[in-house]
Amino acid sequence: MAIAGLLNACGGGAGEPVVLATCITGTAPAVLTWDAVTGATGYRIYFGTTAGSLLPVVDVPEGLTTTTVTGLSSGTYYFAATAYDSSIPPNESVLSNVVCKTIS
Repeated sequence: MAIAGLLNACGGGAGEPVVLATCITGTAPAVLTWDAVTGATGYRIYFGTTAGSLLPVVDVPEGLTTTTVTGLSSGTYYFAATAYDSSIPPNESVLSNVVCKTIS
């Protein structure tokens, strides 16, 4: 499965702009969107406070290409995603590009 460039945007809540593949500043939550990956049965979103230490936080089922990460306090957060298939155990892609959001 190819995952290059998976994450398209990291925007804010209702009324906030969504900015493509860049770090933005705004209020919580962080809304992530991506392009569907052929053959994927789900997506895993990773996040952390540094780009080099991302941990998985949420699995998103097949058919969905957006998720909202809530509960974020002030600070900068980095996000990436993977796609996985239905194998047991699932095959998981490499991490996507990283996007970030600074919660004001």
